[in-house]
Amino acid sequence: MSNSFCRFVLLLVNAFPVSVHEHHETIHVAQNVIIIVLCSALIGLFLHFRSKQKKQLARMRNILRNHRQGFVQDKGFYSEDPKPDFAHISIEEIQNNDDEKGRKKAESPMTSETEAKLLELLNDFEKGTSFTNKNMSLSFLAGELNTNTKYLSHLINRHKNSDFKTYINRLRINYIVDKLVNDEKYRQYKISILAEECGFSSHSKFASVFKQITDYSPSVYIKLLYSENQSDMIPFFHENDQQS
Repeated sequence: MSNSFCRFVLLLVNAFPVSVHEHHETIHVAQNVIIIVLCSALIGLFLHFRSKQKKQLARMRNILRNHRQGFVQDKGFYSEDPKPDFAHISIEEIQNNDDEKGRKKAESPMTSETEAKLLELLNDFEKGTSFTNKNMSLSFLAGELNTNTKYLSHLINRHKNSDFKTYINRLRINYIVDKLVNDEKYRQYKISILAEECGFSSHSKFASVFKQITDYSPSVYIKLLYSENQSDMIPFFHENDQQS
């Protein structure tokens, strides 16, 4: 590009009768213009790149801060507690016979008391680690909570704003993110090990869901964790980075 520009300048110079001194002076000015333009472009690219780095790191720090405070907005974050015992709990079955109760049933398949009790049990479930079980399913969890799949599905849709699959995936990702944030040894693990730890059946599925929820691939997330406390460094990682 610079060579073409120089040739263009020379053509303009040769089109007019000028002295040798003026000719050299014009070339010198043209070279200075080229240098200024290139330097300005490089500075502009650097500032854009730097700004993108800062925004990316600020966003990551905000995510990490939310995790340390015990939640991720609109996704739910739950600390690890011993698995609750649901065996002794019995869920009241709904019985509606009149029109008024029939209308309410269209909104919810269970009584408000049953729904409140189930929601409490579901919140207890979130505090444990049963969701990392690879055999976890809607019917499996319904059995754990002593209810049926219809009630449980409605509860998750209404109170967790998601279907069962998405709900479990969020719990699993939040669980492994908590491990990555608070236990540095997890950052040394391969992605396949992290996937197995939180209940995913494959490396690829885990990586895909992880990015959907955090907006970062697992490898990028780990790199940003390492760089979080290095205030004098603002690294930038491409979203398609892969970790072996």
